[in-house]
Parts: sequence; C-alpha cells; structure tokens
Amino acid sequence: MVPNTDDSGDDSPGTGGAAAGNGDTAASVDSKRWYWVAALSLYWVVATVAGSVFTLVVLAFAVTGVASVGTVAGEPTVAITGGLGLVGLVLVALAILLVFVGGVLSLVFPVAIYLDAEAVTDARLDWQPDPALYGLLGLAGVVAQPLQVPLAVYYLYKRHESVGRP
Repeated sequence: MVPNTDDSGDDSPGTGGAAAGNGDTAASVDSKRWYWVAALSLYWVVATVAGSVFTLVVLAFAVTGVASVGTVAGEPTVAITGGLGLVGLVLVALAILLVFVGGVLSLVFPVAIYLDAEAVTDARLDWQPDPALYGLLGLAGVVAQPLQVPLAVYYLYKRHESVGRP
C-alpha cells in the first residue's frame, strides 16, 4: 500500500484543512495584519507592567524622601526633592514613549482589524467575520479604550479557531 502524500486532508493548525469547512482543499489567509491586532494586546500588557513599575518607583521615592507627595492649591502633586537626574529623565522618556506607541497602535487597530477580517472573509472559511462591524468596534475603541483589548483578544481567538493562526 502506498502512503498518502496529499496534504489536502491535513487537519493540523495553519493548513486550514478542517477549518476551511469544505475539507478538500487547504485554505489560507493571505494577511499578516493580525500582527497589529496582537500588538495592541501585547502593548496593554507591557504598558500595565510599566505603569505598575513606574508607580512603585514614585512610591519608593516618596517613602524614602527623594520625592514628596502633597497638594498645591488643592491639586495632588509629586515634588522631587533630590537630584534624580538620569533616572527621572529615563522615567519621563519611557512614559512619553509608551503614550506615543499606545496612541499609534490605537489608531492603527481599527484599520488592521478591518483589513484582516476582510481577508479572512475572502478566504471563505467556516468563520465569516463582518469586517465593517469589527472596524467600527475598533474605531469606537479609539474613544472607549477598554473596548479594544477584549475585542482584539476575541478576534484573535476566533481567527485561531478558523484559520489556525495566530
């Protein structure tokens, strides 16, 4: 008996055999835009960790007396009493960088999820995402930031079930 060398019935992730819905040809999605969708989720993890570290550093400075926390004219302030020099500059630069990267990812996200959903829909798999709906929800997430991360995670999960990647 000759072993079957045809990969059309292969159900392994990434080939799309069973996920394609028809089972006779391997479907593929020719889109790498899901990287941008995944980057947004990864960014929020990194930004949360960095924000926590930043908070702990400021708290440590306040406890040790290098920085003091108080109010000026009823507004909360953090005053640096010691010479932080390079450490303070690095913290401010890191915060500005994180804000800039977050803004760029937040604005790119609706376009990326729309274009990737369109590519998945064009591949005629068992999951047919509505590109307009995902794009609009991503756009709404520009204003309501907490919406983008769960949307990205849900989209990537459904995409993985259907396409096999990510």
